[in-house]
Amino acid sequence: MENLFESLDHQDSAFFLLSLLVAFLIGFIAAWAMWSSAARRYRSEAAEWKKKFDDQTLELGSIREKLDLSTADLAKAKREAELALEQAVATQNEKMKWQKDLDQSLEETVRLNASNHSYQATIDDLNNQIIGLKTRNEQLSKASTDDNGSDEKSVALQTAYGASQERLSLLEAQVGQLIAENEALKAGIKKEDENLLNLLQSYNDSTNRLGGLEAKLGKLMAENDSLRAALANMDTPPSTEVNVRLAEPVMASINPADKEAITSGAITPSDAKNEILAAIGHAIPLATTDQKNDLTEIKGIGSFLEKKLNGLGIYSYEQISRLDGNLIEKLTTAIEFFPGRIERDDWVGQAKRLLKPKARKSPAAASAKADDLKVVEGIGPKIEKLLNDAGILSWMDLGKSTPERLKEVLLGGGEHYRIHDPSTWPDQALLAANGEFEKLKEYQEFLSGGRDPGKA
Repeated sequence: MENLFESLDHQDSAFFLLSLLVAFLIGFIAAWAMWSSAARRYRSEAAEWKKKFDDQTLELGSIREKLDLSTADLAKAKREAELALEQAVATQNEKMKWQKDLDQSLEETVRLNASNHSYQATIDDLNNQIIGLKTRNEQLSKASTDDNGSDEKSVALQTAYGASQERLSLLEAQVGQLIAENEALKAGIKKEDENLLNLLQSYNDSTNRLGGLEAKLGKLMAENDSLRAALANMDTPPSTEVNVRLAEPVMASINPADKEAITSGAITPSDAKNEILAAIGHAIPLATTDQKNDLTEIKGIGSFLEKKLNGLGIYSYEQISRLDGNLIEKLTTAIEFFPGRIERDDWVGQAKRLLKPKARKSPAAASAKADDLKVVEGIGPKIEKLLNDAGILSWMDLGKSTPERLKEVLLGGGEHYRIHDPSTWPDQALLAANGEFEKLKEYQEFLSGGRDPGKA
């Protein structure tokens, strides 16, 4: 070591050391320049990837927003189509009612015209009789000076003539009344014709509106499909550490269920809802709130799930009975339910069994015609419906029922039916069932509002 330092005292050694130091500095500067260039290049690439990711994130948000708006428009168009369909049906029913009233009015007009002609013939016959009486009266007046006994006959003829005049006046008054009624009926028929034309116009407008809504619905569904296709075909940025780090804040803001579906490649709940909504009216029958069944009768469906199903347009057992494997999978995702639970609880089978009582109605029950229970004094349309729902369809069924049983049926409809007294209903029903309507009428004249006055 001492020899080494002694050798460094030589002039050439100092020059060698200086050369080494300069070479080290040059190498350090070159390495620093290369590192700076690489760092700038990496920062530039990171900024470029971040910009691409932000652009595609914005595009994804825009497409999702368009998809949501399209879904809302689609649901709105479906509701409008449903309302238009209900209005068209109501208009058709109203049209049939007016047509029936018009036919009845025409029949009444024909009958009144026939009566009018009959009265006119009677009037002409009476006028002929009056002319004959007048001629006979004149002849008797001329002969009255020659025969005093003819005075009594003349008085009798005068009396008959006066009676004929009174009858003629009465008939003329009746004919005038019939003519007035005829004119009123003609005016009513004219008004009904105008109403019928208005109804036809309204029906045509509703039909046209329904066609427009169906076209709009088809357009919205096509647009919805194109948006879904655009969303599915979006290019995903390359998987790099930079992209993963930049994507973390965006993924954190996404719905957890959607995030899981996106990362796993499965359908998202929002897309599943759209698929179910699109299937309503096609694979799944369309139903309205008026056709709503109690879905909680199906084991596995509670009030919370029932609200979710109603929100997707599923209201009836018939709709659930039409679900297949694909729709069940989408419905499970849409309502965020446990996978496979719908199959295990057998919603489809339960819904079909709940529909069976109506589908397997016996031919005898289907052909049986319910009696008009409103014949019984004290029973109106609402109470008749309560009794029919309880299986009391005929007068004999009512006659065999006890007042206590009838009281239970009434209370089942609500406390406001408590004021009704069914104690006389079985007796009245038995009289009607036996065809003793005269006795029934006498009995009802004795009753007061369907109640026995002696027991009040």
